[in-house]
Amino acid sequence: PEQQEAYIRKWMKEEAGLPEEADPETGLRIVFYPGRYHSGLKSIFAMGDIYSLIQGDDTDVCVLEEPEHLNWYRAPGDGWTRRFNFVVGVVHTNYREYAASHYSGLWTAPAIAVVSSAMVRAYCHKVIKLSDVLQTFAPEKEVVSNVHGVRIDFLEEGQRRALALQEQLKSPEKAVAHVTNTGIKNIRNGNMEEEKTSVYFLGKLLWAKGLDRMLELQTFYRQCTGNYFPIDIYGNGPEEREIKRAYHGRKKMENGESNGRSNKKEDFISQNNNRSSTIDINAMTMQALNNLRDTIKATTESLEFDPPKTLYEWRRRPIPATFPGRIDHAVLKDQYKVFVNPSVSEVLCTATAEALAMGKFAIVPIHPSNEFFMKFPNCLGYRNKWEFAANLRWAMAHEPEPLTPELTRAFTWDAATERLVQAAAVTEFEARERERLGRSKLDDRIAWFHNELGKGSKGDAIRKVLGGGPASEQFKYAKSKSSDPAENVVDEDLGLTEKFRRSWFAEAIKSTLSSTSPFSFHEKTNNAKPT
Repeated sequence: PEQQEAYIRKWMKEEAGLPEEADPETGLRIVFYPGRYHSGLKSIFAMGDIYSLIQGDDTDVCVLEEPEHLNWYRAPGDGWTRRFNFVVGVVHTNYREYAASHYSGLWTAPAIAVVSSAMVRAYCHKVIKLSDVLQTFAPEKEVVSNVHGVRIDFLEEGQRRALALQEQLKSPEKAVAHVTNTGIKNIRNGNMEEEKTSVYFLGKLLWAKGLDRMLELQTFYRQCTGNYFPIDIYGNGPEEREIKRAYHGRKKMENGESNGRSNKKEDFISQNNNRSSTIDINAMTMQALNNLRDTIKATTESLEFDPPKTLYEWRRRPIPATFPGRIDHAVLKDQYKVFVNPSVSEVLCTATAEALAMGKFAIVPIHPSNEFFMKFPNCLGYRNKWEFAANLRWAMAHEPEPLTPELTRAFTWDAATERLVQAAAVTEFEARERERLGRSKLDDRIAWFHNELGKGSKGDAIRKVLGGGPASEQFKYAKSKSSDPAENVVDEDLGLTEKFRRSWFAEAIKSTLSSTSPFSFHEKTNNAKPT
């Protein structure tokens, strides 16, 4: 944690331009909490009570990023709304959509929606959703607002492009045809000669990010124009290999790997030939061993059963797409002019905001997740494949419009903070309406029930049954951190109120879980440290 904090403060001071906030004595206070990684959910969950790490009496306002995530498997303790005067939850991940894309989504997606709604209701006074693509959590509490901004690097690039375009358009001959660093070499009668690729995508390499839709758009674009459009796809991810195969075709990928091996052998021979015309016995032996190794490797790889993941792998004509790998978006600020993002699983795509802030075209589907971007002139929305192809052709033949100062400011963190304050406000009418409906009391009951349900070793078992994995053992973890060995004796009912312990619900849980063989409630002391 110390190294990570030092890195954050250095970045704040040198890159973000926040020297006062970066000061460890008088600036931002950074507190780390122990957590464990859940490989199944690909998420980190807190271990122990996070609030116990907060020092002092600074308990006025709390902003929870992803409140549903923070509270799914939280340790027992007082709720956030009891410890802070005002709690604002910012929701920006569509967990229900991710669950629905899995084979078990038929039953897990509705369950996640219900549980997430309960967590948000119980622990937030106001809920801010980045876009309306998210589910309804608490109608009387929630509001839709983009409270995110972009780094100054992207805004400066947008200003640079605007000034460069103004200088170019001052010359009459450049107003018709001009050379730019975005790839357009000349425009005459609608014919375009491309100097280099001017279209790109940036994001995690997952099918859920819209890369399957990108293939469909490529196919339709070729039907209209006779050619695929070249694109550079930046990023990495667990589905990178099958995505590359889908774009390039299985045959080309295999040939490319094979060619890579033969080139290594040719380089080896060439290097030895250049050293001397006489090859000694050691060089010949090394060459023979390398040839034998490559032969064995090629033979074993050919014997592996590797079925295609998609039908796109059998394509005969590869799509002209490159995969340069993961990169900071700011590095590409002076390259490209068209950003394409066909994803509809996002809540609000940061890469799209960054591309528009840099003064580039962004071609995105008309979807609730992109509603914030539609007011920008360089955002080209489409409803179908025809509109996508038309937008792409138009963007390739034109230059993006310079952003006005008002539109530029909409991307800043200053404007985002103003939107946050405005969205977080609770009016007197809203407060009276909540009181009339009795929602506040209902939310308190949900928080109490969730807290009681998570106490003791029974709570660990319930979290385990509900998929908590390594984050399930909150009670066991708390006991292992106790300094008094006598306190490490586990009482399965410890922490439960008498009323809850004797309730029919608690008895039903006890009788049900006691017959579940994988879990034992008389657990041994766990001295393992959090990962």
